[in-house]
Amino acid sequence: MSIDRANDVVPLAPRSPDQRALVERSQSLIPGGTTCAIVPPEGLEFIIERGEGAYVHDVDGRRFLDFLLGGGPLLLGHGNPRLISAIVEQAGRGTHHMGLTRRAVELVERFVRYVPCAEMARFTSSGSEATFHALRLARAVTGRQGIIKFDGAYHGHHDLAAWSYEFSPTRSPEPYRESAGIQAGVGEQIVVLTFNDARAVRDALSAEPERFAAVICEPVQRAIPPQPGFLEALREVCDRTGTVLVFDEIVTGFRLAPGGAQEHYGVVPDLATFGKALTGGLPFSALLGRRGLMEHLEMGSPEDQFSFHCGTYNGYALAVACAHVMLDVLVEESGVDHLAALGELAREKVERVFVDAGIPVQVCGAGPVLQPYFTDQPVHDHRAVRASDLAFSDALHRKMYEAGIYKSFSKTYLGLIHDDSHIGELTDAMRWAVRELGAGKRASA
Repeated sequence: MSIDRANDVVPLAPRSPDQRALVERSQSLIPGGTTCAIVPPEGLEFIIERGEGAYVHDVDGRRFLDFLLGGGPLLLGHGNPRLISAIVEQAGRGTHHMGLTRRAVELVERFVRYVPCAEMARFTSSGSEATFHALRLARAVTGRQGIIKFDGAYHGHHDLAAWSYEFSPTRSPEPYRESAGIQAGVGEQIVVLTFNDARAVRDALSAEPERFAAVICEPVQRAIPPQPGFLEALREVCDRTGTVLVFDEIVTGFRLAPGGAQEHYGVVPDLATFGKALTGGLPFSALLGRRGLMEHLEMGSPEDQFSFHCGTYNGYALAVACAHVMLDVLVEESGVDHLAALGELAREKVERVFVDAGIPVQVCGAGPVLQPYFTDQPVHDHRAVRASDLAFSDALHRKMYEAGIYKSFSKTYLGLIHDDSHIGELTDAMRWAVRELGAGKRASA
């Protein structure tokens, strides 16, 4: 398939009555009708039967090209033979021991070798757990309570993270809670600033240098890269005020460079959280950081600086085995370099679709992550995302589902399972969706 030619797209057949009934059953039994936050457009919901390579198949046998990749982890696609082999081999020796294993020690040694900030590491089971423990550790060690995060950044669903990350009416620095039930008083310690606004961070920390325990930042916020000097400014002002700099690299870790975004951009945080790409699909994450901070997770630390951390499945054997496979592929076999080239190609081709149609667009991203925002203004922060044409974006994505493209409305993930032909399928679906919506040059003619 030529990725430069607009091929005819044949929309998927309608769902069968059986699948519609199964969707209705799920909606009556599962809140929101979903096991996660990703929900296909209303009326287009489907039930996945299996995944194979770059595709998922629903219970009717319809095939969707997958640019969701399990929310980011499935860089090797569905049913990868190397991961299956590692799982089967490890399962024969035990799936979980709740005790230290040789392979877990060796995995931490690889973290220390690859990741600039990593002098020690602890394992967790999810990104939310990792960011929660990073922030609690920062508060324990500094004795401070305040946290600075950035508007539009997602750091999980715990009480310290569920603030100002979607399309809520955040007015910096006032946080907007994303959930009821958050413990009273938490919001008083959260300050929300604008991503890529270094002056705002300097002003906040300089005004109250003893208030803030941590600044937590996605080095690439969703699909928005940092502006030159922004991450460096965070490092400088955190050093000056004794504030812990936390990079949430759940997405960027082992995806932008062998050492994550901190290697890619040359700015080293005090703590970092890694996950998603780390195991290729099994629940697993890690908290990495400087020894002087990480040692306070140890029993026997001074009581007023001890940060308790425990979890039944921390470092479970199946995930550790898969993590070694993923690091082999991404680091030792230069998979990260291939992902970077694929991302550059995809951003170029996606931008061409909308430029050719006369639709204002900014295609943002870094490495194998991208997203088009429909605006003629630069997109450097989440305010610009909110100001873009979200209604058109939603309509476009709905049409893309009809064309058999499976992706988040807010982010596009590429993996090593993708190639030029898959980018061609994506851009063909986008062209078809634009024509179906009567958008661009046709609409203005």
